[in-house]
Amino acid sequence: MPFHFRKREPVAKAMRRMCRERVDDALKTLKRGDHLKVVHNVRKEIKKLRAIFRLMRGEIGNKIYRRSNKALRAAAGGLTAMRDAQVKLIAFENLAKHFRHRLSARPFPKIKAALQKNCRDEERKFLEGRSVASVGKILRALKKNAVGLKTGSKGWKAIRPGLTRSYRRGQEALRTVHEDVSPENLHEWRKRVKDLGYHLRLLCRVWPKELQATTDELETLGELLGDDQDLVMLAEFAREKFQGTGDADVLGRLIGLRQMELRAEALKIGERFYAEEPAYFCRRIGDYWKIWRGKKK
Repeated sequence: MPFHFRKREPVAKAMRRMCRERVDDALKTLKRGDHLKVVHNVRKEIKKLRAIFRLMRGEIGNKIYRRSNKALRAAAGGLTAMRDAQVKLIAFENLAKHFRHRLSARPFPKIKAALQKNCRDEERKFLEGRSVASVGKILRALKKNAVGLKTGSKGWKAIRPGLTRSYRRGQEALRTVHEDVSPENLHEWRKRVKDLGYHLRLLCRVWPKELQATTDELETLGELLGDDQDLVMLAEFAREKFQGTGDADVLGRLIGLRQMELRAEALKIGERFYAEEPAYFCRRIGDYWKIWRGKKK
């Protein structure tokens, strides 16, 4: 279902609708048999739900926000182990492809075999456990609670504070990365980038042509930071399972080289994207909103 506001729809009604739709999509996905895709798609719906609550936090109140966010974090946690196993294998394959001219046709066979086994083991645990039932229970409860969600303000006034905060937090996370380019700081920045990306997607019908370039750039930034985080997990896996071996040392060096490339590109995009003052950025998006809704600036 579309993940955006409708032109004539009150903000509070839109918030309730989108929460219901995201939960319904997640529950439908949980019933499917392809469990590799299930985990990825359900986590995406959970991230969208968390983004809605973050955007509207000032309107719904901290108590409701914290309760909902805690529930969604628990739901995502039930899918984390299987998801992490998948992304480490994908990160390994992408890294081998990126450096294919430096490597043999089938590099690091023992490490790849261990990653594949880890995927099988986590998928088995997922199928044998109660993760699906637990996640479904959490989501159904959240859908029920979403019926009573209200906002204290209407229209753009209900959206503006959350969007301004979202942009500002991304700026602050970028400054922290400049001070210390650690995996933890990069991961925190990525979360803020993803939040703002979802918030702009909610507004994508406001002014499609002007916002498309903005959302595309933010999506690229999120992917670069996501690839970096996946390599962090791959490096940890290799060190834990193959510490001191030649393959682990070579793989570690390649991971470091790739991360330098990803981080340089991410910082270049981030500095350009987060160059505006938060109030100006939000006012510009607000002008689009008002024109879209048929109101004067």
